Amino acid sequence: MKQNEKGGRTYGTWAGNPDGRPEDPERCIEEVWSGPGGTIACQCSRKRGHGPEGLYCKQHARMAER
Repeated sequence: MKQNEKGGRTYGTWAGNPDGRPEDPERCIEEVWSGPGGTIACQCSRKRGHGPEGLYCKQHARMAER
């Protein structure tokens, strides 16, 4: 995950997609790895509402609060 020039988060940036994908405000902000061998970074698909500022899903909120 990185910040774009407008201050929003982007996910999955790589040489083939340098702009990545913009943050979905309904989903957890944690970056997770998927694809063959965990090679593709993307935004967690779970719904927000937990943890600091309500930005995390229930699973990732436990890690964010540490």
